[in-house]
Amino acid sequence: MSKYIAYIGAYGAGIPVLSVDSETGAIELLNIHRGFERPTYLRVSADKRFLYACAGLEEFAGTGRGALAAFAIDGEHLHFINARPSLAGPPCYIMTDRQNQFIFAANYHEGTGIAYRLAADGSIVEEGEPLRHCGRGPHPQRQEQAHMHCMELAPSQQILYAVDLGIDRVKAYAVGQGGGILTPFPEADLHEAAGAGPRHLVFSGDGRFAYLINELACTVSVWDVSTAAKPVSLQTLSILPESWQGENTAAAIKLSEDGTRLCCSNRGHDSLAVFAVDKNNGKLGLMGFSPTLGRGPRDFEFVPGGRFILVAHQYTDTLVMHAFDAKNGCLETVPVEVLTLPLQPVCVKFGNTKAF
Repeated sequence: MSKYIAYIGAYGAGIPVLSVDSETGAIELLNIHRGFERPTYLRVSADKRFLYACAGLEEFAGTGRGALAAFAIDGEHLHFINARPSLAGPPCYIMTDRQNQFIFAANYHEGTGIAYRLAADGSIVEEGEPLRHCGRGPHPQRQEQAHMHCMELAPSQQILYAVDLGIDRVKAYAVGQGGGILTPFPEADLHEAAGAGPRHLVFSGDGRFAYLINELACTVSVWDVSTAAKPVSLQTLSILPESWQGENTAAAIKLSEDGTRLCCSNRGHDSLAVFAVDKNNGKLGLMGFSPTLGRGPRDFEFVPGGRFILVAHQYTDTLVMHAFDAKNGCLETVPVEVLTLPLQPVCVKFGNTKAF
């Protein structure tokens, strides 16, 4: 039996900590780490020693209450280390590099981001290095200004991509050059279609291809970024059935461990769209759609081993564990388990990857 720790980001006050069995899909709520407002998005360090969270803290009320909070991981328990201001409201996304030298956060409402250095003990140190995007898109309500939604590092760790829903662009920054943390690298920017509303980004394991989910257009785009300064748009596909007529916004995008399956979540259609990945040319082929059995699947994650997918539903306060049929690209129709969590769960991250 292999059990893993999972951390849940939520709009409620607290970070739920779960035990997840990768062989059976069983879920157990172990505890809820309290004391922080809106820890919506989380990041576990590559060495599994630290957890970082977006949050709101009263001590930063003068700069918008937004914070980046650091915790030491001790089994199923979290120990607060420190927090630094985001210079905005609570961030929507947080990211660290593989060596745990830098931490980055995106502030959606303000269209800004911030970067800090990290110390060996996991603490967030020194003064933050802010970023600001400018511009707008054609959507009158959602693109009236820049809205940074995600900051993701390329596998090389040399380029940070800041995904901005408001300006239909993914802006690129070189990491750790010239004495600062981030330096603009405009040649590597990804330009999406007007009104697409790019939201989140993932990369193939070898770093050749980037997969970008567009929240407003409900599409997924494939980019060849093997030559960073000359990105090439390869493909854009809908993540909705042709027959769907209702309202929908795209949410999360994840690759399977072996890189052969890409999943995208729909809020409205309340489904996962599953694509086969051609690892030679990066292109996608639609395999089908599976209901997630809850409303608003804001986030999901493959359970280590790839046999299950855990989905966080913001609007029904549920975590739903699904068995995943990778061969046919679908979720099993009956859930393995449903855990009610009245905190508006919106993020799933797995911690230690050893049996305990």
